[in-house]
Amino acid sequence: MIYIVITPFFPEPDNFRGPYVYDQVKAIINSNKFDRVIVFKPSLLQNNEKDYVYDGIEVYRFNTLQVPSSILPGAFDWYNIKSLYKKLKSLNIRFSDIAIAHSHVTELGIYANALKNKNPKIKTLLQHHGFDILSLKNGRCANMNWHKKYMVWYGSKICNKIDINVGVSNKTLEYLTSYKEVKTKHTYTLYNGVDTTKFYPTSMKKEKSDKFIIGCVANFWKLKDQITLIKAVGILKDKGYNNILIRFIGSGATLNSCKEYVENNNLNEQISFETEIGHRELNDYYNSLDLFVLPSYWEAFGCVYTEAYACGVPFIAVKGQGISELIPEKDIDKWLIDKGDFVSLSEKIETYIINRYKQELTTNIDINYLVCEFLQKLDH
Repeated sequence: MIYIVITPFFPEPDNFRGPYVYDQVKAIINSNKFDRVIVFKPSLLQNNEKDYVYDGIEVYRFNTLQVPSSILPGAFDWYNIKSLYKKLKSLNIRFSDIAIAHSHVTELGIYANALKNKNPKIKTLLQHHGFDILSLKNGRCANMNWHKKYMVWYGSKICNKIDINVGVSNKTLEYLTSYKEVKTKHTYTLYNGVDTTKFYPTSMKKEKSDKFIIGCVANFWKLKDQITLIKAVGILKDKGYNNILIRFIGSGATLNSCKEYVENNNLNEQISFETEIGHRELNDYYNSLDLFVLPSYWEAFGCVYTEAYACGVPFIAVKGQGISELIPEKDIDKWLIDKGDFVSLSEKIETYIINRYKQELTTNIDINYLVCEFLQKLDH
């Protein structure tokens, strides 16, 4: 039997966008429960993109049409579904061969539902990766009430037909079910696990230095809130902690304002801004750290937290985000802050510098473990 993954996110030979979905697909393959696991990526008709194989995983394109700027998604569903059917036929894949149709992001749920229309025995999954599940914030018309109503109508219609709506955190599923129009059949929380063959503690020694190194990997967007970490370190410097160094990695809209704040507050010796590094180089980066901090306040589940943890580096995050579900109740005061609370963040960093206590999570984060547990649930 065949497990089909339909996703806009998957690495390509020259672009590593979508590493988590890649890790998930590998874990599904490693389970040995299916004869084949195949990835399908929608591709705009005019792009003329080709099929490819990535690390032994088959990735097939199928042509799609869409109205620009996220206006009226679904306008060309009839064409896009027909295009997927055509691609399956060209690969000699029969609808009766398919056991699971697993779509990523709400709009692509149309394909899982369409396959089930052809074979009712197919189990359909729709995985949600962010809090804006029905894409109300996307596109040129995002602020228009008619468009919001349309998106809720369109997205809920898709989600309600799916067998299992999968969230990367409980919080993600709370956002989904908060819409009165959404009436899910079943839901499941599948946390973003870590491939522990890629992220693990190494014997590599940190550079001989008296620096306490804090890492932060994220796009410089307002909601990632790097400025809260910068302000926290400013407080610690004023208290005499001159040995702290933050290694920021990322780019984006708020990078320049963060650099200006650092310059204006004489924090240049405490903070470095680095260009993005390759995904395969991140293990060495995490292993160079004493602590990982990302004060993001709109985070369904950040893989960077668990990647750091897998390397033996504890993290500090914000309450109410997906990752906060993995922190035991008794340890909330150690590892979680309120949104934008740089004073509390400085206190937690200082306390960790002094005590160096071990971080514990409420679940195993190995992706092979999490996916195997998930697949076993699908059998029931």
